[in-house]
Amino acid sequence: MHHDQSPETPVSTPTPPRATATATAGVTVRCRPSVLLLVLRVRSEQATLELGLADVKRQGEEIGRRMTKLGATRVWPGEPHSDDQADPDPMARMQAAAASRMKRTVGTPADRRPAVNITLAASWDIAGQTVEQVLLLVDQLRFDVALDEEPQAKAEQPDWSDPVASIQKMMTAMTAAAEPKPGDRSPTFLFIARPDDGVLAGAAADAYRLARGRADRLARAAGRQLGDPSSVMYWHAGADRPDRMMERQKWNAVLSAACYDLQDGDVVTDDPRAAEVTLSVHATFVLD
Repeated sequence: MHHDQSPETPVSTPTPPRATATATAGVTVRCRPSVLLLVLRVRSEQATLELGLADVKRQGEEIGRRMTKLGATRVWPGEPHSDDQADPDPMARMQAAAASRMKRTVGTPADRRPAVNITLAASWDIAGQTVEQVLLLVDQLRFDVALDEEPQAKAEQPDWSDPVASIQKMMTAMTAAAEPKPGDRSPTFLFIARPDDGVLAGAAADAYRLARGRADRLARAAGRQLGDPSSVMYWHAGADRPDRMMERQKWNAVLSAACYDLQDGDVVTDDPRAAEVTLSVHATFVLD
């Protein structure tokens, strides 16, 4: 009696990973802005909320017609909202929240009327225009949309004959100072740079060449030869300068309030001059 012998399964030896060299390089280019964006707060305070909504809509339509006559390629209003949601600046929102908490302690005047706001936005195509032409356009728009601010009430001197009432008046004044100014309709001007494919392709080629040179120096330091790339990655964005980090957050909040969506690669700033765009390449090469 005998049994059939099954062939033994060969044991494969794992292939050791090949040595690689990785390097990253970036190239910064400057691009002129191609879109001018105006963001304006429109506010109305009427006897009722219904009247306020109708009035703020009328104001927005009137300003929109003026912007169209001044060459705006697009004008659109945002959704109605209250005063405590009017300022997109994160720091201002924190101050407004603190003021709201203080109001609950001090009390809100009974005759305070409901106010309503909209964020009106308009855009202009400024591709090909010089800085001088853009500055003149901004100056004209700033003059045209300038609206008279409500006069500021003079501060009353506290009457210390009633210390409790005096403290309440002081706290009420502090909350009013932290609120958005009812008459403040100063426009915000933002400039959006949109680098074209030719600029990005040239910057990518330069960044790849720099990354390969760095990897080659690393390979020679290890006594090896640089081979073919095994992976290449690249990305581009506005130059990550530390002094502009807070500004970018603020402008992104303004764009969100204006319901404006940036396209891939867009760089937003409040500077009419050319914007910095950094294209980075991360490449890995096999070592022979």
